[in-house]
Amino acid sequence: MFRFILFIVFLLGAIFPSVAQDNCQLKNPLCFYNTDIFSYLQVLHKNQQYDQLSPFFYGPFCKQRKKADLIDKLSDVNFGYALKRVGIKEIEKNKWSVTYQRTIFGTNENFKIECALINDTCRVFIDQTQWNRIFMKR
Repeated sequence: MFRFILFIVFLLGAIFPSVAQDNCQLKNPLCFYNTDIFSYLQVLHKNQQYDQLSPFFYGPFCKQRKKADLIDKLSDVNFGYALKRVGIKEIEKNKWSVTYQRTIFGTNENFKIECALINDTCRVFIDQTQWNRIFMKR
């Protein structure tokens, strides 16, 4: 009987954390389908799903363009580099600064992005400076 109760407790413990994870699936930079926001966006880019990629950006760069123009720009950027999240800091409630490290031609470089929770989805802030930094337009 004791083993049966222990089994049930173990089973419930295994089920409920996964349910809690699903509830935050798009609500912070670390809850994107068991990865982080930028890694997820990079997968969308590699699979050429630019129309699904564009809603995850917000800011002046996006507001100045029509959706079709933003999708066209996203399809032309360099976003295939090796990427690793190295830090995260909560700036305020529902706003984060995330540090990534990318490796290009054997050289490691760190850069930061700002994310915010907008309409129940975590999104990446983009202005012209951030666009150039992220997509290496110098």
